[in-house]
Amino acid sequence: MLRPALALAAVLAASACSATPPAGALEVQTGSRSESLAAARLAELPQIEVAVGDKRYAGPRLREALLAAGVASGVDVEVIAADGYKQTVSAATVGRDDVIVALGLPPDEGPLRLIVPGSPGLSIRQVIAARAVPAAVP
Repeated sequence: MLRPALALAAVLAASACSATPPAGALEVQTGSRSESLAAARLAELPQIEVAVGDKRYAGPRLREALLAAGVASGVDVEVIAADGYKQTVSAATVGRDDVIVALGLPPDEGPLRLIVPGSPGLSIRQVIAARAVPAAVP
């Protein structure tokens, strides 16, 4: 027979495993400030679903994730992948309704992925950070 404390710990561990949020975090940097948005925090933001080809992705809009980290709108964002790959996303693209930080992905794609429908070069896998930069002047 399990002791009550061990039984409670076993129940809590089992329930935590069944309700585990997606792994990963997005490190958002602006100027000298940095804030980490864990996947659980990203999952609390309003979620939308977008399709790219035959795949469907779900997550918060990139602009809402940035706002949650204290980044003002109207900035370009340099998105950084785990392998060091970097891509700058324009302020206009950041503001689009269909640009999301996808959650709950297989390891080869995630745990976080930037999805920009219609722009495969901007749909970056294994995203770990986003750095706000002043918008480029056309």
